[in-house]
Amino acid sequence: MTAVTKSPERADVGHRPVFFYGSAREGMRDFLTHTPPEVRRKVLLPGYIGWSPREGSGVFDPVTSLGLDAAFYGLGDDLSVDLDEMAELAGTGEFGVLVVIHYFGRAQPQMDRIRELADRFGMILVEDLAHAFFGAWTTRSVGVHGDVNLYSLHKMLPMPNGGMVTYRSNRYVTGQRSTVPELASDVLSFDWPLIADRRRELFRALTARLCALPEHGDLFSLLWPTLNSTDVPQSLPVYVTGNCRDEVYSAMNSRGYGMVSLYHTLIAEATHPSLLMLSRHIINFPCHQDVDVADLDGMVETFRQSLGRP
Repeated sequence: MTAVTKSPERADVGHRPVFFYGSAREGMRDFLTHTPPEVRRKVLLPGYIGWSPREGSGVFDPVTSLGLDAAFYGLGDDLSVDLDEMAELAGTGEFGVLVVIHYFGRAQPQMDRIRELADRFGMILVEDLAHAFFGAWTTRSVGVHGDVNLYSLHKMLPMPNGGMVTYRSNRYVTGQRSTVPELASDVLSFDWPLIADRRRELFRALTARLCALPEHGDLFSLLWPTLNSTDVPQSLPVYVTGNCRDEVYSAMNSRGYGMVSLYHTLIAEATHPSLLMLSRHIINFPCHQDVDVADLDGMVETFRQSLGRP
């Protein structure tokens, strides 16, 4: 006779181990430190990884600090994975960890095939969700394929710092420990669907205003003109034509509009020419939950003026 319990008792059903840290890079290092000994120690990463003098490189610093070897696969002009190059590198059998980054909150396409590659060549698949917390936890557009998921909490929520790592199962948990476990209560204190909806609304409102500018298609273009039905943006990336991206950045911030140039400088090891060029042209509009729709017109007009065409 099969017994049906009155309430759930099995801890293994739907369980995903989670650890909290001062930063995502701390969590990445904890994961890499505790990979099982049978896992090959070479890491395969995308060729678009940023670096800054103040912060270093969040996803790459743990690799170098542990003395691990790495290689880099290419990406397209829209930062989608070059699956052919990834497959070619993975096919060497040298890699034990495969990292995929969901840039600016947009889900990488072809994640099913990337998952197949990881399985075929025995690689642990890491989804870097530093920009995609809300996509993972509200719409599940990301974070469903990875064995390990990395989150940078302070990039998505009003927190001074914080990182989170989740694991698909206990298979790769071999000694990891939270260093800031109290962050769990902070993260749970926010209405994730409300914030996700607000970010999506702001992205759409911004793209509509930017596309209406006469300079669109000439002095700038949108990296992603439309928002996928399940993506939740971290920011809105714009490709500035010519060599004035840094001047635009300075002009906007001097007027009180908090633009950022994410990935403005790539790590020295990233050598794909097209990606190096891309990093010199992208600027990011804020579309986080604090932004007021009433401020968008002024922000877009200031952007237009900063392009040099009043």
